[in-house]
Amino acid sequence: MPIQEPPRLQSSGVRDDTKMVIMLRRLAWSSIPSPSFSAARLNEIVAPSRRNNERNHLSGRLLFTGAHFLGILEGDERDLGNLWPRLERDQRHRALIHIGDDLCGTRWFPEWMMAYTDHAVVGPQIERLRSAETWIASKWAQMIHPIMLRAKSM
Repeated sequence: MPIQEPPRLQSSGVRDDTKMVIMLRRLAWSSIPSPSFSAARLNEIVAPSRRNNERNHLSGRLLFTGAHFLGILEGDERDLGNLWPRLERDQRHRALIHIGDDLCGTRWFPEWMMAYTDHAVVGPQIERLRSAETWIASKWAQMIHPIMLRAKSM
């Protein structure tokens, strides 16, 4: 079901009372850190991602386990579509896979945030999400949401 976003400020700072109906989507993805990436470089992701996602009205959570990235992004499908090619070009990770996406009526995460959990705790679950098992396609949201909720925010 489409939701209505609150009026936004135009670049001039004037309130735009034209209500836009958007199709809110939830996109899940995962990748493996590139060999040159280390946890010490996480700060390179946090501040720019928070700023860019806020500007593009995207929310969600990016989980880092030391061995995987697992991401949920929520927002307008056009904004999510514009973000995907940037994720594909990002040299900090490899083996990027699209786990799933759905229309959703509400956001799980009202803001974007980075989180961390130990790979030993969720590694097998993430590997299942990354697998090509067809039954996962219909259950990805039920599998991924608890993983994200248990992670510690950074």
